[in-house]
Amino acid sequence: MTLYKKLGRVRATALVAALGLLVAAAIVVVQPNPPAAYAHGGLTYPATRTYACYVDGIENGQGGDLNPQNPMCQNALAVNGNYPFYNWFGNLLSNADGNHQEVIPDGNLCGPQESFSAFREPGTQWPTTTLTAGQTITFQYNAWARHPGTWSQYITKDSWDPSQPLAWDDLEPAPFNEVANPPLRSGGPQGDEYYWDATLPNKSGYHIIYSIWTRSDSPEAFYNCADVVFG
Repeated sequence: MTLYKKLGRVRATALVAALGLLVAAAIVVVQPNPPAAYAHGGLTYPATRTYACYVDGIENGQGGDLNPQNPMCQNALAVNGNYPFYNWFGNLLSNADGNHQEVIPDGNLCGPQESFSAFREPGTQWPTTTLTAGQTITFQYNAWARHPGTWSQYITKDSWDPSQPLAWDDLEPAPFNEVANPPLRSGGPQGDEYYWDATLPNKSGYHIIYSIWTRSDSPEAFYNCADVVFG
C-alpha cells in the first residue's frame, strides 16, 4: 500500500470519528432536562416551592413542555428557565459546611443558587399546603440521592412580613423539629423518600417552613422553602 493510500485511510478514519463526536454532542445539546447528577432531594410534603412549581408545570404541560398556571411559578420559569423545575431537588450549596447563615445572605434563603433566584421572590401567591397548628404530620423528603445527615425545620415568626424576601431574622431562632438519619421507604410521589413524624408549631395563617438538610459526610447542604397556611 502506498503512503498516499495509508494517509487517505487515516484521514477517512479521523473524519468518521469526528462526525461521531459531533453527533454525540448534538444529542447532548438537545436533552431537555438537566442531568440528575446535580440533584439529591427535597420536600414533597409539605411541598417545597420548587417541587410545587414542577408539579404545577408538568400537570398543565403539553407534549412534555412545562406550562405552570400559578403566577409565581410562571415568573420562575420566565426568569430561570426549566432547570430549577426539572431539578427541583437540587436547591443546594456544595460548600456550606454547616455555616448556613454565613454563606446565604438575607433574601436568598429560598434560592441560594442564582439558578434558583426566582424562588426568592416574596408574596403569598406561591402554591401552598394547608396544615393544622399543633397537628402531628409525616414529613416526606424525596431521596433522589441518599446521604446521611440532619434535617432541621424552622418556621417563620408571627411578625414576619411575607411581602419581603425571607431573611434569617424572619425565622424562629430554634427549629421546631430536627431529625438525624430518618428512615427510608419506597412509594413516595417521586420514588424513595425519607420520612419522619413531627408536631407542628402553634401558628395561624400564612407561613414558610424552612428546611435545611445538612450532610454529615460532606460540606453540602440543601434548602427548602415550603409555603403553608395554618387553618
